[in-house]
Amino acid sequence: MKASIEHRLWGDWPSVRLATEAVELEVVSEVGARVVSLRDRRRDREWLVQGQKPRELEQMDWAQEGFVFGGRESFGWDECLPTTALCADPTVPDGPALRDHGDQWGRGAYLALDHEGGAVEHTWSVPRWAYRLHRRLSFADPQTVSAEYVLESHADRPLPISWAQHPVIAAEPGSYIDLPEVYRARRSWQHGIDLPLELSWPKAVAADGSERDLACVRRGEGWAAVLYTDPGDGARVVAPDGARLDWEWDRAFAPALRVWLSYGGWPPGEVPSEQIALEPCTSMHDDLASALAAGEAHTLEPGGELRWWVRLQLS
Repeated sequence: MKASIEHRLWGDWPSVRLATEAVELEVVSEVGARVVSLRDRRRDREWLVQGQKPRELEQMDWAQEGFVFGGRESFGWDECLPTTALCADPTVPDGPALRDHGDQWGRGAYLALDHEGGAVEHTWSVPRWAYRLHRRLSFADPQTVSAEYVLESHADRPLPISWAQHPVIAAEPGSYIDLPEVYRARRSWQHGIDLPLELSWPKAVAADGSERDLACVRRGEGWAAVLYTDPGDGARVVAPDGARLDWEWDRAFAPALRVWLSYGGWPPGEVPSEQIALEPCTSMHDDLASALAAGEAHTLEPGGELRWWVRLQLS
C-alpha cells in the first residue's frame, strides 16, 4: 500500500507525515524519531497523547545519558531498547546504569524516505553499545500501519536486549481495553492503589476489598499501575463511539504485553498524567537486568541481527 509523504514542521522541528485516505501519522527525527501523531482521518480522532513541543535546549537535556523519562516526556510513540526501566548495565555491572526508557527516545535518528514504497525509515546509533536499530513505517492497507524492525550488531560480544513499543494512548472515559483470551495479569508497579501481585483480568479486587474493572478507562482517581499479561489474541482499545485501535505483533519475538494505566497517580511532583499504553514487549519485566535474570532477555549475537514487526489498525 503506497502512502503519501509530506514534509512538515512540528514546533521548531522538521517532521514527516505519512498518510493514506484513512490514516495519517507524523514522525519527528530529531526528537528520537518519535511518532507524535496517529490520526484516524475519517473520524477525526487522534489516538496518541499530545505533548508540549520541546525547545532546542530542552531537547539537548532529553538526549543526555542520565535524563529520566517523566510526565512532561510521556506522549506519542517511542521505542524502549535495550531496557524500559532504569537498571544496572548487565555487561558492565560497576558502570553507569542503563538509561531510563532506553537509548532511543529523545535522541536524533537518521531519516530515509522511500517515496516509491510509501515508507519512512529511521536508524538509531547509540553511544553505549555497538548496535543499530532500524524502523520502517509504512501502510499494509489504508487503515493499518506496519512497523518493521531490524536490530543489527556491530559489537564483538553478545548483547542482551529487552524491547517494548511505547505508544501512549489518549483514551477518554468510557473507552475500554479489550484483551481477548486474557484472564490473568501480573502487577509490576503501582502507586495510589493496592492491587495483588497476581490478579484477575479485567476485574480485580484491591486490598481494601473494592473491585476494579481494569479494562474500563477512567480519570482522576489518583492511582497508576503497570501490569503484564500473556495476550492470547492481540490487543485493542475501543472508544465510546466504537472507534478501535488494534495491535498485532510478532509474538515469537515479543510474547508479552505491558499495560500502563495512569489515572492521576503519576508522576510524583508533577501534573498528574491521565493516559494509558498497550506495549508489546519481549518479557514481563520492566528492566533488562530482571529479564536477563529470569532467562527472558533476547541475545543479539556479534555481527548478527534480530527482526520483528508490529501492526496497528485504526477502524
